[in-house]
Amino acid sequence: MSERALPSCSEPLSYQPALDGLRAVAVAMVMCFHAGFGWMGGGYFGVSIFFTLSGFLITTLLIDERERTGALALGSFIARRAKRLLPASMACIALVSVARLMGQFDQVPGLRSQLLGATTHVFNWVKLDGDTSYTDVFTGSAVFVSPLEHYWSLAIEEQFYLLWPLTVALLDRRVTRWSITLPVLFLAAAIATPIAARFLSDNATYWATPMRAGELLAGAAVAGVLRRWGVPAWAGLLALPVAAALATLAVVLPTASGPAYAGLFAPLAALSAVMLWSLQVAGPVRRALSSRPLVQLGQISYGVYLFHWPVFVWLRQQGWSLTEPWRFVIALAATLAFAAASFVLIERPVRSASWPVRSTIRGAAGAMLVAGLTVAVLPFSRGFLEADPAILASASAEPLDSLVPLQPTAPVTLPDFASVELADFGAQIPIQAIVIADTAEMLGSAIDVAPAVVAKPFVLDEPLGPPLSRPVRLLTVGDSTAFYLGQALAEWALDHREYATSDLLWCQGCGVLRGGEVTSWDDTLLAVRSREMFDVDLPSMVARIQPDVVALMVTVVDVADRQWAVSEGPLEPTDARYVARLAARYRSTALDLLDLGVGRVALIAPPPAVDFVAHSVAFTAERWVGLRAALDLVALELAPEVAVVDLAGWADAAGVTNDLDWRPDGTHLTERSARAVVERWLGPILIGHAV
Repeated sequence: MSERALPSCSEPLSYQPALDGLRAVAVAMVMCFHAGFGWMGGGYFGVSIFFTLSGFLITTLLIDERERTGALALGSFIARRAKRLLPASMACIALVSVARLMGQFDQVPGLRSQLLGATTHVFNWVKLDGDTSYTDVFTGSAVFVSPLEHYWSLAIEEQFYLLWPLTVALLDRRVTRWSITLPVLFLAAAIATPIAARFLSDNATYWATPMRAGELLAGAAVAGVLRRWGVPAWAGLLALPVAAALATLAVVLPTASGPAYAGLFAPLAALSAVMLWSLQVAGPVRRALSSRPLVQLGQISYGVYLFHWPVFVWLRQQGWSLTEPWRFVIALAATLAFAAASFVLIERPVRSASWPVRSTIRGAAGAMLVAGLTVAVLPFSRGFLEADPAILASASAEPLDSLVPLQPTAPVTLPDFASVELADFGAQIPIQAIVIADTAEMLGSAIDVAPAVVAKPFVLDEPLGPPLSRPVRLLTVGDSTAFYLGQALAEWALDHREYATSDLLWCQGCGVLRGGEVTSWDDTLLAVRSREMFDVDLPSMVARIQPDVVALMVTVVDVADRQWAVSEGPLEPTDARYVARLAARYRSTALDLLDLGVGRVALIAPPPAVDFVAHSVAFTAERWVGLRAALDLVALELAPEVAVVDLAGWADAAGVTNDLDWRPDGTHLTERSARAVVERWLGPILIGHAV
């Protein structure tokens, strides 16, 4: 037990099969986590193991080179890293780009900027500039998930590979003992990151390069320790409990909270560092990790990590659940096929090529430049909630001092789309009491609310009559679901210039219902934005463009649980008190628009959500019952200036309410589906409503 391994400073770092085996275990953890297996909820810790392993290997190579040659050839180092990392990374980016051109991943928002971020190794900062979180990747609809999400970790490593050699070169002039300096740097990072996390968002804590540097420095600390001290033979046995601890972390770490978001991954990386240290001597764990299957998987682990996520995302977008064993096996086989092909055809030939350093660096920079320029000009379709500014600007109404009154140019029969009757309520509610009362405590919470129903069958393809005396000025207002209708109405207006102009005012997550507090998530900022949009932006826009028809649609935030008074507790939108306040707010908004000179207000009744989850809340169809009742009550009082446009009824009649091609996430239309409903029905309906 007193036998010690020689300090690694006695010779350059030799190949250690167990480190490839550790890579294999880490990438397996990540793949099981990304597949969605609940028993591997903390499998993302495999990325932390990769960070620590990279820090160890790179620092060891740098110090070895310094001790052998007396200097650091930074150009050679960067050239080697470029040959190792860029070819497979560029191949993956190229495949994703081609897939997007072929119509795949077409709902992913901001994919062009993400491709540019992946190409230039700043993907983590691109993510930080967005408004999604790491957990959104696993809780939202698969159609919105980027096939490049995993590039955040590659970006951090690549930034480390650029900055760390410069840091080592600067320290080398002042450092006499790496065995002390590097552990001290790691200790400083392990202390600083939890403190910094208190002042940063969860996203910044998870994605920002400085917040993850401690995990890389943990590996660097091991490299420093091995410069001076050997590893005792008993360390091989220590690897057993450390391996058990790492496996436990992969199982028990929570996905949406915990150490990853508290800056505690740097301290936890000490376990990975101890594992690397213990693998320097023989032991049962080193023998297990040196087994041929694990070593072979570890050798292609870079490609496995690169290609597994696009494969997983694409299969999920085809409706696959990867937690089904046979489907996971197919996904795994496809991933291994891509990774093996990349290793044999791309990675290994490039790594073995004997190119001059300057030529390699120039070639790498040129490849990145060409890839970036190509991505910038590729004719991608727009992703989720990506507006076309040119279309919106072209379809917009120009401000005029006065407008010619709207009049039919020929006799027309207007569509009877607003003919509704109240369904039978569990207890009859006076309309005046509901639409006027701000609190309506007298109604009680036990009253059943049922939706209004359309009195006449739908005409799915509404005919478009002759143009009116001038184009109808349309304005669509609402949340992200209204965005797609507004975008489609703008395109429709450009194709029917004699019929309409179209403008759009929207805010993701905003709602008509103000007052009370959303109890399912923190709505503070969006409540402020909602007030700004409806109280400031909307009146200003109405004054500028003088719309004839305002089409108003809001979904999720107006059917979220709210609390107005502690004594009441949270209310659901099926509660009559909730309906009363919702109707009162819509009534107030409609009256404000009419007072501003708007001719007609169209309250669009959206289809109920299908399997839609937001902030861990399941938005079932029952929530839309109260919304529809409130809209109908307002329309019945304020008709004909205010009417309900029954998009929900049209969707039911067309058989698309539950169609995932029509609403991939169960609530938002796509460009295609919005264009179809506007062309077939909504455009003519709104033109008819104008008079």
